[in-house]
Amino acid sequence: MEKKYKLGAVGIESTSSIWYWLSVARFEMENCVQDHEFLSRERSKPIGLGKRLRFDDQRGLGRVRKHRKEASESNEKSICSNNEGGLLTKKQRACFSDESESHSFLQTFICKDDKFEQVDYARCMLHHLLPHLRNICKEEYDEKVIEEHNKGVYLHKVDIEKAECNGERIYCDNCSTSIFDFHRSCKICGYELCLTCCRELRNGNLKGNCAETSYHYPYRGDEYAHGETWDPTKEIDHEATSCASDFQAPLASWCADSKNHVISCPPTELGGCGVGHLELKSLIPYQWLVTLWNNAKKLVEEWPYVDEEYCCNCGTGYMSRKASDREHSDDNYIYCPSADNAELRHFREHWSRGEPVVVRNMLRYSGLSWKPDDMWAAVKGVCTDPELAQVRAIDCLSCCQVDIEPEVFFEGYKYGRLHPNLWPAMLKLKDWPTYNNFEDVLPLHCSEYIHSLPFQTYTNPKSGPLNLATFLPGDAPKPDLGPKSYIAYGFREELGRGDSVTKLHCDVADAVNILMHISAVEPSFEQESAIKYLKKKHREQDKKELSQNQGYTSRAEQVEKTKKANDRAETAGALWEIFRREDVPLLKEYLKKYFREFRHIHCNRVNQVINPVHDETFYLTAEHKRRLKKEFGIEPWSLVQHIGEAVFIPAGCPHQVRNLKSCTKIAMDFVSPESIGQCINLTNEFRQLPKNHRAKEDKLEIKKMIIHATHQAVEVLLGAGARA
Repeated sequence: MEKKYKLGAVGIESTSSIWYWLSVARFEMENCVQDHEFLSRERSKPIGLGKRLRFDDQRGLGRVRKHRKEASESNEKSICSNNEGGLLTKKQRACFSDESESHSFLQTFICKDDKFEQVDYARCMLHHLLPHLRNICKEEYDEKVIEEHNKGVYLHKVDIEKAECNGERIYCDNCSTSIFDFHRSCKICGYELCLTCCRELRNGNLKGNCAETSYHYPYRGDEYAHGETWDPTKEIDHEATSCASDFQAPLASWCADSKNHVISCPPTELGGCGVGHLELKSLIPYQWLVTLWNNAKKLVEEWPYVDEEYCCNCGTGYMSRKASDREHSDDNYIYCPSADNAELRHFREHWSRGEPVVVRNMLRYSGLSWKPDDMWAAVKGVCTDPELAQVRAIDCLSCCQVDIEPEVFFEGYKYGRLHPNLWPAMLKLKDWPTYNNFEDVLPLHCSEYIHSLPFQTYTNPKSGPLNLATFLPGDAPKPDLGPKSYIAYGFREELGRGDSVTKLHCDVADAVNILMHISAVEPSFEQESAIKYLKKKHREQDKKELSQNQGYTSRAEQVEKTKKANDRAETAGALWEIFRREDVPLLKEYLKKYFREFRHIHCNRVNQVINPVHDETFYLTAEHKRRLKKEFGIEPWSLVQHIGEAVFIPAGCPHQVRNLKSCTKIAMDFVSPESIGQCINLTNEFRQLPKNHRAKEDKLEIKKMIIHATHQAVEVLLGAGARA
């Protein structure tokens, strides 16, 4: 039987999936969606400059295009398909209506201008990537010297066997880091080891972790989560509490030969066979990488990149927002423009310093409904998977997954859910739909979201010239960078337990998060009284368990701060707190000191710390933030995200989020050249985590991105130099 559904504000009514896909095609045509395959194919070709254009080495990304000035003479403007963001006058557009000579001249002129900008992007890319490419080449050169010593031949005669990967990702069997080129492998069992682990093993300081750690959070009943006592004798197992921040993998009997540095395959308990030796293999021809380094180094000298100075007025203008109150600091205000006047150059000034950015009015031209139930109707119109009968949500009080019918979940999104004692029941969906790509099940929403993103130079996932993720070859496995949806309940008051939060964590890539929809759920007088009573019981339980009255005497201050954060409550949706990169060491020190005061699964106290900013077990309440500033002198950027606002979070900045209302957010990751160093540092931190840690896997493959992005930038500049 055919089903009918309605797709939100678009008003598309369909009697079959065929009509739905016809509407998808129509939407794509009306919005002039570019052919991404064509763009990728064209970008791989060398691009040169016409002789009429003079290149000025002091110019950067903020150069004003000539035809933009001409466009100001007319009120009628349109987007040039060959030059993203270029504006054409009515007279210029007329040139495209026939096949006259002026048509070809104008097209050549615009494409030359576009090529000029691509040269700027290539110079910027090489400026940031060259130091990291040098480290990659040095690491491989050192390994090749060791191979030369072992085989007793000259360096240029060392024959390195090529590994077979069949288009699949290869990971280190010890630290789970992705392998992009040189590595060592056992011919007997196929055990593979990255160069970083090889170096650490020879130095007797293996940090890469292949061990697992245990987490013990017993279920003590729902009553315990609300202040009731429990009988410890009923617990079968008790884990010793410890702060395992310096967790190390057991080395067993595995070590390298101290004389010739030969590495044997590890014993079976560490995943190897304990018999063979690890031999050097490669995925990329060594000479190709050396040539790439030499070309890149030469081009950086010939095409020096000098960034433009930008006079930033944040703190005095209407395009800024105060987010912190640090003494003797010039970063208390963040850049907060409207989508209509967001300047790429201004964005880059803050982004290069590792500061978050907020862009307002992102939904001004939205033609779709972002209500969760309308999105759900669209998903059902495309997919008939039986897994749609239920969704897997996270209960914020127990931090455990629960299965629930989608209709029931979305009803709670609008009207709220309660525990039997009237305590708010907070549920959230992370990365929904979880079983498939967002683009496959919601193509209309995905297309509108991507094309509405500001700063497309960075954020476009398929053609952004300063997004390293776009430079991976077409046949290479791609990291899952989104878009991803996050749908969660919310509550305006900070509860202390069971809040609708994303706990403190640190992303390995840059991210942009847009608040697409909110729904307010107001508590009744009876519920407010119950909450007040239960919070009192929570405080008494905390005092008893901690045997002290530290940190729980300023609850009134918490409420006042929350109320202050709820200005313009009708549009406010989420409270973001983002820490500076330079404050991470002190933040870790604070969390290691007070980790027992935090609660996690089944409302048990946190009993183990691996890495405080990667464990995702902490949410700093208003009282903890007050104490953090008093004792350690650090304070996060605190900002309220309103509907239609995009929050940009730089890689390496720990952050946490609390939902003030039921929220629907769409997020996407990207990799900017300014954040490459942070991405590499975080990847190195992840490899030291236990094998079963939530953040263990190297999903980004940042070194592979560096090589391919450098190759594309070199091709652009070589082509420009040949045709100049």
